[in-house]
Amino acid sequence: MDEGMSSLSEKQVINLCDGKILGYIIDFKIDICSGRLTSIVLPGESGFFGFKKCTDIVIPWEKICKIGRDAIIVDIGILPCCDGDKKSSKKKI
Repeated sequence: MDEGMSSLSEKQVINLCDGKILGYIIDFKIDICSGRLTSIVLPGESGFFGFKKCTDIVIPWEKICKIGRDAIIVDIGILPCCDGDKKSSKKKI
């Protein structure tokens, strides 16, 4: 991970719609043909004893509104409540 991506993963991601702190970036998706960052990946909510309750959240780069000194503001609307569905490993926005 280069220095730019490393600094992104140290910022909290906040949803503009409801002000909810979504967490920190755990992974990135990159288009290998263009070398461009296409999405950020955040961990799903934790449940009992820290076990994963929800799938990871994949946020397209276009949904990022602002990257500030301490936070990244995204506009993904209100996330649906998760019901522990483990069918897919990542929830796409």
